[in-house]
Amino acid sequence: MKKSEVHEVLVTLYLRLNGYFTTGLIVHSGSWGNARTEIDCLAIRHPNHEQPERGLKTDLFLNPPKKMIDLLLCEVKSNPQHVYFNESIRTNREALHAALRWTGVFTEEQVISVAARLQPLFQADVSAKEASAGIIEGSCRVRPLLCCPPSRDPIGDRWCLTGSEIFPFINKCFNPPERRVSCSTQYDFNLWGYPFASIVQHFKDGPNAVTSESLYQHLRATES
Repeated sequence: MKKSEVHEVLVTLYLRLNGYFTTGLIVHSGSWGNARTEIDCLAIRHPNHEQPERGLKTDLFLNPPKKMIDLLLCEVKSNPQHVYFNESIRTNREALHAALRWTGVFTEEQVISVAARLQPLFQADVSAKEASAGIIEGSCRVRPLLCCPPSRDPIGDRWCLTGSEIFPFINKCFNPPERRVSCSTQYDFNLWGYPFASIVQHFKDGPNAVTSESLYQHLRATES
């Protein structure tokens, strides 16, 4: 597994543990041999999500709306010095239209309106407050989320999910200080399937403070 792939899996796992359905998305192009854009992780959380047996609340970093759908368009980066959304999603309105249509949340009229208001939030000068607030259309909030798992520090004034949020939350999910009465934390970890099983196993059996480097070693991750 490449290190960049480890980062994408970590983001997906974190969001899944926070109640989001997740997928990647390729936005197709009419130009042969090309794709219009790719969304590393498209995540959606429904307002009635509950999993009380785990005894954990959703991470405060995400702060999903209580009575609305939360839709995240995530870009995962490996280099803390280059944390930006890809050019196509920043500049190509049709690419954003296609991604929003795919979610099935909006009518065609809403897709056009949402894209026009959302695309400015993908730009590099948008503050963390603006990005985390996102835009609201009907019963759905839509937000662009930058992600950089290797970083343990904030990325300027950007709404960016870093390792300082990801690792403690996953560890808290998998390794509670006391045994949960209604939620066993020991089971066949292969139930997670590829590529999650090995990462979950490392959090369960690995060092007390799992880091990017310990994961790379465990997975024998390569640069490319």
